[in-house]
Amino acid sequence: MDIAERLARERRARLAAERLLEHKQRELFAANEKLALHARALSEQIVEQRSVVRNALSEAEALKGQNSRFLGDLERAHTAAVMAERRLWDSIETIRDGFAVFDSAQRLVAANRAYLSAFEGVQIAPGLPYADLLRHLAGSGRVALDDGADAWCAAMLARWETDSPDPVVLRLTCGSWLQLEDRRARDGDMVCLAVDITEQMRLRAAIEAVPDGFVLFDRNDRLLLCNSRYREIYPCAAPAMQPGASFESILRYGLAHGQSPEVTDPEAWLAERLARYRHPGEAAEYEMANGRWLRVLDQATPDGGRVGLRMDITELKEQQAALDAARLAAEAANRAKSAFLANMSHEIRTPMNGVVGMAELLCDTPLTGDQRLFAETIRSSGEALLVIINDILDYSKIEAGRLTLHPEPFDLERTIHEVAMLLQPRARAQGIDLVVHFDMALPTRYIGDPGRLRQVLTNLVGNAVKFTAKGHVTIRVLGGEAGPGLEELHVTVEDTGIGIAPEHLAHIFGEFNQLETGSNRKFEGTGLGLAISRRLVEMMQGEIWVDSTAGRGSCFGFRLTLPVADDAAAPPVAGALTRALVVDDRFLERTILERQLTACGIRATLCRSGPDALAELARDGPFDLVLTDHEMPGMDGCDLAEALRAGGWTMPLLLLSSDPAAPRVAETRGLFAAVLQKPL
Repeated sequence: MDIAERLARERRARLAAERLLEHKQRELFAANEKLALHARALSEQIVEQRSVVRNALSEAEALKGQNSRFLGDLERAHTAAVMAERRLWDSIETIRDGFAVFDSAQRLVAANRAYLSAFEGVQIAPGLPYADLLRHLAGSGRVALDDGADAWCAAMLARWETDSPDPVVLRLTCGSWLQLEDRRARDGDMVCLAVDITEQMRLRAAIEAVPDGFVLFDRNDRLLLCNSRYREIYPCAAPAMQPGASFESILRYGLAHGQSPEVTDPEAWLAERLARYRHPGEAAEYEMANGRWLRVLDQATPDGGRVGLRMDITELKEQQAALDAARLAAEAANRAKSAFLANMSHEIRTPMNGVVGMAELLCDTPLTGDQRLFAETIRSSGEALLVIINDILDYSKIEAGRLTLHPEPFDLERTIHEVAMLLQPRARAQGIDLVVHFDMALPTRYIGDPGRLRQVLTNLVGNAVKFTAKGHVTIRVLGGEAGPGLEELHVTVEDTGIGIAPEHLAHIFGEFNQLETGSNRKFEGTGLGLAISRRLVEMMQGEIWVDSTAGRGSCFGFRLTLPVADDAAAPPVAGALTRALVVDDRFLERTILERQLTACGIRATLCRSGPDALAELARDGPFDLVLTDHEMPGMDGCDLAEALRAGGWTMPLLLLSSDPAAPRVAETRGLFAAVLQKPL
């Protein structure tokens, strides 16, 4: 075989191999394509299955969470239901009334403690039939039975078996009252209440026992209750007085059956009566057809209802008529008595003035000791009798309406000082201080009756001095503007005397009242002074009062409103007087002087003794003015004045003294610019 043939054969073999290789490649490519398609389909299937699995797992997780929530909600709902049931039962246990539930078979399901305690002594437990409960209750003797146990049980069972049992009231042998109220539920169960109405029954019994007519209507004018006395007062309308009946229907029924035969216009009478009922005011009184008098009182209750009282006042009317007749007769007799006393007192006073005047003249003549004693006794006794006669005369004039006031301009401060000076000797004899505190900011001149005002002051201050054994009596005058040209004055008389017991204060301003009575009483007098003072103050349109503590003292005062006189302005104080030194051993005197000087714009420095005053002058002098008391322990006022002049002090000195001889002493020694008589 030659080379060419061999090469051709190899070429053919190579071409065949190449064609076979190409064919195999095509088969392999086709197989790869099929494999790729299958792999892609398988991958898509796997992805789809994975998605389904994931969705299933997600749904399973969601169902699991939902199931957990459902379980939680169910548990919470169960807990809430248990708690609500417990709260409901706890609430039922806390109510005051008894509560119980029976099933449709009339067996007890549950009951609170109040229900069980209402049937104390009876064995009650869940499952107990209602009929057995009644038998146990009747046999225990706890309920007061009128018709026997069997009849009572039968009646109670018959009531129970109705669709809507009526309330029933049980009277227990222990004295309590129960009202049973039963309501049937839709499923046949019975809900029972046992209400303790003991207080209501007691109230009803009390209302029934009231001797007057009593009635109570609700806010809709429906009758709630009335007692037997109310029905007795209105017998013609009594049949209509049933719970729930309206007030108007009861009135109309009474009119129709002859309750008020005197009424000529029923509709007008009804309208007037309804208006008075719906707008209650003061009690009304009218005469009934039978001649008896009735007082009608209607009042609104807080809930909008009406409560009424009907009182038979026939006897009261008869007594009032008798009292009116007796009062008129007594007033006539009193006027006659007052006129008689006034005339007699005047007739007696005229010769008594002569007796006293002659006794005074007799005392001024040369007399022996016994003769002077007799003359002084006649004079003092006559003066005492004149005081009594004057009181009786003034009181008689007041009672008879014959006493009149005579207003005129007067100086109030001077009037008060005159009263104080009049009573100063008696106060000094008893060892007590009589002090006047007149507000320096007040006007001094007013328009009024100075004589009657002096009489009131003399009575009050005289009593204060009489009943004070130690301490002081202070006359204090304060006030304030009450209007244009008017001043409201407050005058008080304070003392540290025996005081007044509380039981005597109520009638201290009455006639013929005294703190001590009996033939050997310590304090003499008519007992008319305070009564006259009260009448006089009231005539001046004022008010008098007293405040007192037994054993500690009293404070009498009166309040007046007086016009200010035209020349009432106080004189101005010299501008140079700015500092004053006050020397007095009594704290009260120093305090009053300080206030009076301060009101005048003068600054006061207080000292309790002469040496203290000298030390104060050395430390803080000089002063524009020195006011010193006359009678002080150790260094008195005159000694202090001599020491001041010896020390070279030249300021004005004023001596304060309650001794009438003080001006002569001061004039003799020539140390003082002026002497001021106490009380200031």
